Amino acid sequence: MLDVFDSETIVKVYRMLKKKCSAIDQFIENHALYYGPDSAEFNTFDVINNILDLMARKNQLINLKIIVDNAVNSLDVNVKKVLYIKMNYSVSMAELCGILDMKERTAFRWVERAFADLTEALNNSKYLDKIEAIIKQESWIKDVYEEVRQRRISLKMKTPSNLVSNL
Repeated sequence: MLDVFDSETIVKVYRMLKKKCSAIDQFIENHALYYGPDSAEFNTFDVINNILDLMARKNQLINLKIIVDNAVNSLDVNVKKVLYIKMNYSVSMAELCGILDMKERTAFRWVERAFADLTEALNNSKYLDKIEAIIKQESWIKDVYEEVRQRRISLKMKTPSNLVSNL
């Protein structure tokens, strides 16, 4: 089962997926050109296996994006707005307040609700096992998760008045 750390992590990861997939494409292209059939370092079989592994990895990331898109689309329209902004732009809480025309405390509650609703939608998804498998396979997602967890733990230690400005 996913928790709020996972849903916040997935929102941050979502922002990076296009860049990661593009990097995989570029690497595959360079790998195929540089280590082509005439390569002394790798035989054709090794090159093809490396490319297939990378393509499978990219496919997993695309699947994650589709699963998250479907989960977000099933949510309340106001929650979708918050998640859309958080998933596509790196904005501070002050910027989010300006975009949504809300006070900080209200925006904070909407962000927390959005993460909670996304967690519930993903946990109720028939793709929960697939999501968890992707998270386990991708070490960079684990790193993002740890950053989110550490930030949330440090926020809990701060006073409530500081909490809103640090989100």
